Amino acid sequence: MIRKTASIPIAALLLSFLVVGCRTLPQSAASPTGIPLEIDDVRAERVLASYLEQVDARSGLRGSARVKLTGPDFKLNRPQRIVVERPARLRFEVIGLFDQLAAVLVTDGGRFGYYDASNGEISRGRVTSTLLWDLAQIDLDAEEAVGLLLGAPAPSLGVARAGVWLEANDRIALGFAWPRDRNRKGCELEPERALLDAACFLATRALDAGGEIFVFDGDGRLAELRALGADGVVRFRAFFEDYAERAGADSAVEFANRVTIRSPGVGAEARFVWKRVMLGGPLSDRLFTLPVRGASGREG
Repeated sequence: MIRKTASIPIAALLLSFLVVGCRTLPQSAASPTGIPLEIDDVRAERVLASYLEQVDARSGLRGSARVKLTGPDFKLNRPQRIVVERPARLRFEVIGLFDQLAAVLVTDGGRFGYYDASNGEISRGRVTSTLLWDLAQIDLDAEEAVGLLLGAPAPSLGVARAGVWLEANDRIALGFAWPRDRNRKGCELEPERALLDAACFLATRALDAGGEIFVFDGDGRLAELRALGADGVVRFRAFFEDYAERAGADSAVEFANRVTIRSPGVGAEARFVWKRVMLGGPLSDRLFTLPVRGASGREG
């Protein structure tokens, strides 16, 4: 999903916490470049089962991060306060000079609010799949963004395993794609079964029509996510690095303190270096809405 680049308002540019691209990356990652493994490899089963438990346990986050953006036409390096909760609730507060609030974007999953401190206006409207693109030139939907910032993106609904292979440094890669016959008994009705049940597995060539590749390091931690478009071309790549223990809802968990998102369409990169992180939920509804009083507004 690549769109023509438009001019970016200053406030929207400040709000850009992700960007899409790095033209130096290969255009396609559908074909495995490592050593193929059996699709039901025991190690793959163990890594995936553990990761899915982590996805289920990691529902929300509050924190602050230093966000560095680079692209062909802009650069930015500013702190932001961030709140996210599955499946698609988010809040971004952009901190300007002298620690002043420059902009706020919130969405409760159905509607959004956007506050621009430069003119004091609040915009509101329904959430669309292009919301982040329209406001901040981010070619992701809100649910994708939430998963990446939690450090535990979930495999998309309805995908099935489509290849397992070993990459350099003992990294294990699991490919997931959408079955052409989406009505296969059991696989469509029980999405998690499609990930774990051999009856739902696909051939690796299914990735040529789009999918996702999750890459785990030697310790079973998520190292990279490659999202492929319908033609097998990379939509974005996300890298998870600098793992350290953070306090979770019930116990300490390993969390990637540095997350980098790239995609080949625009030639830009966003890097998040987390400074403060509090994991857990549920989070208050008020975090994902803007007050009505105290500012002029318009409906989008």
